[in-house]
Amino acid sequence: MTIVTESEIERYRLQLAEYPDALKALDVLEDCEGDLEYAAETIAIVSGELKNDLAEKDPNQPSLLHKQFERLRPHICTQAFKDVLNQGSGAALGWLITAAIYSALPLTLILIYISTRALDEFCKDC
Repeated sequence: MTIVTESEIERYRLQLAEYPDALKALDVLEDCEGDLEYAAETIAIVSGELKNDLAEKDPNQPSLLHKQFERLRPHICTQAFKDVLNQGSGAALGWLITAAIYSALPLTLILIYISTRALDEFCKDC
């Protein structure tokens, strides 16, 4: 479980202020008490991407958020993305929106997930 603090959520609000869907994702994250995986599942259930059967979920399987992150590996494990990420979360989200298959709602949470991980370590096998 990855928990994002209220102060971190507020920092992301400032960085992503120009993206209304990102702000909605941050609202969901806040409603989920900062639990990044729970927020991703909540957004997926509301959007119809995921059935509301989380009680039957196998705890040994990767989270939905991690699966989404894996699908984006070809996009995020590039020097271009790393360069954009160094410019800040807003620039990185804009880049992901144009390069990826997800909308800003899940991408916001994926971007936060990326920021909690060592990107170079994750991408070393690419």
